[in-house]
Amino acid sequence: MSQPEPELTHHAMLVLWGQYARHIGLTDALAAIPLRQKTRKHRPQTKVIEFLVANLAGLPHLKDISRAAHPLDRDQAVARAWEQPGWADYSGVSRTLSGLSMAEAEQIVQALDEVSWPFITQEINVALTQSDSLIWDFDLTGRPVSNNSTTYPDVAYGYMRVSHNLLTRSKNA
Repeated sequence: MSQPEPELTHHAMLVLWGQYARHIGLTDALAAIPLRQKTRKHRPQTKVIEFLVANLAGLPHLKDISRAAHPLDRDQAVARAWEQPGWADYSGVSRTLSGLSMAEAEQIVQALDEVSWPFITQEINVALTQSDSLIWDFDLTGRPVSNNSTTYPDVAYGYMRVSHNLLTRSKNA
């Protein structure tokens, strides 16, 4: 019996994150969201997952999905780790993201929140066993920043002290 040929990837961490995403139900949650876009070669849900993976990869531009030195859309090891048959070209990902309705985008956010909230709750509870408050660092200016800005002049950061009783969502989740 011969051993399968090892598959090489330039995105090994994405393979591990994909396996973990499957384990915690993230891929199933995103794949189950009904998106009203048609499927040619790739489902719109696959393109949403691909966008998430591109963000995890730290790709600075959407076109880097297809045009980087080691294109994500050609990495079948990563696609399989994320339970996807393959990846789309960046242009298809862009069209899918542009075509999302606000309700569909909110469903994606809700799925991400539902999967991540137990982990956030666990860390909040650990932190609260060590102190009676949490300190979160927020931009309190509310100043909008364009998606092509390279600097953020006049942005101010401040601390918010959050007491245990304000974290009721973590107790009720």
